[in-house]
Amino acid sequence: SFHCAVSNNDALQELCCPLTLTPSETVVKFGDPVAINCSTSARYVEGMGWEAPFGGTGFERPPVVTWRVEKLEEWTPSPSCYATLVDGSQCTVSPVITVYKTPDSVSVSDMGHGSMVEGREYDLKCDIINVAPVQYVTVSWYKNSEKIQTESFNDTTTKTPVNESSILRVNISREENVVEFRCEAQLDFGPHRPKLPAISQTHRVSVNTKDSNHDYLLEGSNITLSCEAEGNPPSVYNWTCDGENMLANTNSLNITRVNRTKTCTCTAANYLGSVTKTINVHVEPRGTRLCLFQA
Repeated sequence: SFHCAVSNNDALQELCCPLTLTPSETVVKFGDPVAINCSTSARYVEGMGWEAPFGGTGFERPPVVTWRVEKLEEWTPSPSCYATLVDGSQCTVSPVITVYKTPDSVSVSDMGHGSMVEGREYDLKCDIINVAPVQYVTVSWYKNSEKIQTESFNDTTTKTPVNESSILRVNISREENVVEFRCEAQLDFGPHRPKLPAISQTHRVSVNTKDSNHDYLLEGSNITLSCEAEGNPPSVYNWTCDGENMLANTNSLNITRVNRTKTCTCTAANYLGSVTKTINVHVEPRGTRLCLFQA
């Protein structure tokens, strides 16, 4: 005959309980079907079944009994398979079930900064909306195509959907001009379990270099100022000289018969941001020697 004292000690109970779960661990999307087999090859098992709020079974004869739910809508399902042994004792085993939900959205914001000035630090924020369980979420930040930051969350108790966010501190140089940052959120359940497709959003950042170019010309000369900006969609240009709007939506501005020194500013903008270039036009009186300086 079989004798095994079943206690509350999990390790002892596993040795004493001749039940096998297939699979013993599973990952299920909320609302999807799930099925787990409980089997035994032991002759001393008189009967077996599943106890669960949904999908429970009656007392059945060995060797297999299945817990099946057509639409799993519990975040913390807790089914257990039990066996009644010939000596009248009973033991149970429980599967590990992870119920997940992919994010409704992943979005990147500049937190109201707009166009960034070179040399200053700014924060970008990535919002991950309505995801579960958050402990398996990995957030990766990319600058252009290079991964620069990875973050995960330590909340192991919350199983229902939540909103989370990740912050990236950035500092852009004038040489970069326009930079793309991408935030990518992925549910990753480990090396031997499914890795779901990542959900991401790309955010383009433009840099205001606050740079000054200098042009020197003789009094009464004509000059064409140039302002180049790459962008998609194409940029809209706006020129001002000494605070006066020049009403020119073009990347070049023609000024005729310049008779005094002035400062002109070009702003190239699209919905992704703006870039500003300042040009100082220095006028030399006629009859004097003209010297050219490189800024």
